Amino acid sequence: MYRRTIAPGICFVGVIMLAISATGILSRPICYGAEDSLESIYAGYKLNWDDLKNVREPFYDNRDLQVVELGLEECINRALEHNLDIRVGSYSPAIQMTQVVQAEAAFDAVLFSDAQYQKLDQANLDSSFTTRTVTTPSGSEQIRVPTDPFDKQSDQNYSLGLRKRLATGASIEMAQRLRRFRTDDEGYFRNPFYQYSLDLEVRQPLLRDFGIDINRANIKAARNNARISQQQFNLLVIQTVAEVENNYWQLVFLRQRVRVLTALVEQSERTLERLEKRKVLDASSGVIARNRGLIERARADQLTAKNDVLQQQDKLLESINDPKLKVDGSWEIIPKDSPATVQYNIDRKEAIRTGLRMRPELIVQRIGIDTTGIALGVARNQLLPRLDLVARQEVTGPGDTGGQAWNKQRDNDTVSYLLGLSFEVPLGNRGPRAAMTKAELEYRQEKMRLASYEEQVLADITVSLHDLENAYQEIGVRQKAALAEADTLRAYLVQESTDAKITADFLNRKLDAQERLARAQVLLAQTIQRYNVSIINSHRAQGTLLRYNNIKLAESLPNTKVDKAAAKND
Repeated sequence: MYRRTIAPGICFVGVIMLAISATGILSRPICYGAEDSLESIYAGYKLNWDDLKNVREPFYDNRDLQVVELGLEECINRALEHNLDIRVGSYSPAIQMTQVVQAEAAFDAVLFSDAQYQKLDQANLDSSFTTRTVTTPSGSEQIRVPTDPFDKQSDQNYSLGLRKRLATGASIEMAQRLRRFRTDDEGYFRNPFYQYSLDLEVRQPLLRDFGIDINRANIKAARNNARISQQQFNLLVIQTVAEVENNYWQLVFLRQRVRVLTALVEQSERTLERLEKRKVLDASSGVIARNRGLIERARADQLTAKNDVLQQQDKLLESINDPKLKVDGSWEIIPKDSPATVQYNIDRKEAIRTGLRMRPELIVQRIGIDTTGIALGVARNQLLPRLDLVARQEVTGPGDTGGQAWNKQRDNDTVSYLLGLSFEVPLGNRGPRAAMTKAELEYRQEKMRLASYEEQVLADITVSLHDLENAYQEIGVRQKAALAEADTLRAYLVQESTDAKITADFLNRKLDAQERLARAQVLLAQTIQRYNVSIINSHRAQGTLLRYNNIKLAESLPNTKVDKAAAKND
């Protein structure tokens, strides 16, 4: 009787339990205050990367910081305008251009003028004499008396002319001279004596120092130095732009890491709270302490990540150096641009050709080879003996007055000529030979250095492209890993929402899943940041980073045959 009355009761209770389970009354942990629907269980959890990658929300609410949004292009433009390294380096090409002008000035005509006045008043040792008879107390005596005992004269010389050096090595000088001579000696036909003379002298080297290339070597070397300075400035701008971009994407990553760790702390605190409620049931103090330690570590990582963001902001502002955004200011810099995740294809062969043609280091080295080649040509020329052709013509006009002398010169009656050769050679010629040996060795050294730089450029391009490809492939792997961890946590959440028997071990494993998801999301953000930096490095390795960012620098000098030869070699 007793058993028969119990059985229907048990069946009845079972039916009631099934009905309640079917209606979902026990499908959620009532004692823990869960949400009212299955979908609501995800409301407090950021499982997808898309929920965390946006970093445009400020997260320093407890600090008095001014929020400033900056895009990557704006950061680069500010750096180009205000960066001190760029502003200092921009003077170098202009300074080198002054050296070009100085070298060209060697061929400028020179206006010269001389004025000289000489007065002579001394005993005339070469004077003739006469014999005189004079009376003395003892009788008469013959003595010699100089006819001109003193030499008194004045000599004035004036000249005005032009002197110029020609590209062939010749020097040409033309001068108009005036001489006025006066003496007390009455034996001169003209006293005072005036003479105008128009002189023309040309000295042309025939061996050493002959030729346009030799005499314009300093100009070519100065132009090469100016072009080297321009390329060095380009390299400085490339390095600065790359630094700004690296700092920008690093800031994006660090802010994403803060968001991931913040979400981890918030979600883990909720789970730990539920775990502590099971302390009286099945949650041991060791398990609770372990998970509390995980959360505290996440909080510490969050604080470190926020501090890293502030330090990275300072690095970005330092590289920008905008006086309106000083490093010592209270800012929260929010990047407006999102990093790229689509595949960026670069053809390896084309990248190598571009790098060998456009890398500033290679351009500088090719210009250096051209400069050493110029020095070698000059050294070879200096081995030759000196043989100069000298030609001089003088048109003079004498007269008793300045006007008469000028008219005589205009009549072109008195014309003098000189034509000669001047030859010299140092015995042994050791100095020029040593100079040529040095120039040859330097030329070979520069060519060897160019080969070394080309190998380095090839290695830089290859490594950067490999890193670019690997980073892109790693993004896909990291995304799958983050999705897998999100699915794992999502499974725990579904189980938590549908299973009434939630144990401490289950909550412990859920905390581990939350931490693994956060770690996967941080690694994904770091990989995306590395991928964007790889894009920068690939263009930097090719020397095309400025073109990639649509930056055009003014050239101080036009391209010369060095660039054309480099392009032909490519």
